[in-house]
Amino acid sequence: MFGLLVAVRPMYLGGGLLLFVIGLTMADGPLRIVPAALGLFVVALVHVITHYVNDAEDVATDDLSAPTGLTGGSRAIQRGLVTATTLLRVSAGLAVVVCVIAAIEMAMGEFVAASLHLAILLFGYAYSGRPFMLGRRGLSEFDAALVMGFLVPLAGADAGGNINAAAWATSGVLFVETIFARLCTAYPDLDADRATDKRTVPAMVGRRGTIVVFVIVGMVIAVAGFFAAPWLPLPPWQYARALVVAAFAMLCAFAIATRFADEHRVTLPVLGVLGYACSQGGLLAAALVR
Repeated sequence: MFGLLVAVRPMYLGGGLLLFVIGLTMADGPLRIVPAALGLFVVALVHVITHYVNDAEDVATDDLSAPTGLTGGSRAIQRGLVTATTLLRVSAGLAVVVCVIAAIEMAMGEFVAASLHLAILLFGYAYSGRPFMLGRRGLSEFDAALVMGFLVPLAGADAGGNINAAAWATSGVLFVETIFARLCTAYPDLDADRATDKRTVPAMVGRRGTIVVFVIVGMVIAVAGFFAAPWLPLPPWQYARALVVAAFAMLCAFAIATRFADEHRVTLPVLGVLGYACSQGGLLAAALVR
């Protein structure tokens, strides 16, 4: 049981729940308590499923990687606390629970919520789960962004009453900013990923290529923030928030270019956490004070 708790990686669960809440606050319809509660529960369950399947399918990569505390998996398998088979079996059971919740939602007439929750489950599992294993096919950053940055906030907005223009704009900027955050956690494992044929973006393009990718992503974040801001609460705040996150992306590029990120492997994960915190915190704060 302790191994299952370690593999949950509780420190990451709050991020997914916060993204759902951000979507919830962007909606301008009447809050629906039951769909909101079920949505939060589904997001938490899928996050756990993703962690379990990732640990189980990434054993070879995690064996070679040096954990930073923010990357390298939970290490529950490496520490002998749980087996990959157990993680996969438990994740399958949790997936059944999510499907049952979706069936209940359909019986309640909540077809949009059920569809979004099933999509979150499918793409969350597909990150590492067989036969998809998108995390090994060059799509890990995009799959994570689709689930956490796009589908989860939309599900929150639906529970908040409606998926309005602000919800779509929020999901758009969060999609790009989640790619930034995922690049930050992928870079430290570049060598281990290459050795085990795991094709994350940094593993495919190398150190110099990752510098370029961070610069491009930073520019896209700034542009996306500019176009999304008019649809969001406190537009000037949104311009500034997007520029701050973009600056973190540029700082990551600088850290790689100077090799500081290679000498201090925790640098990019920390910058990713700080930048993403600015993103989520800024969006939530603006929604609450509007």
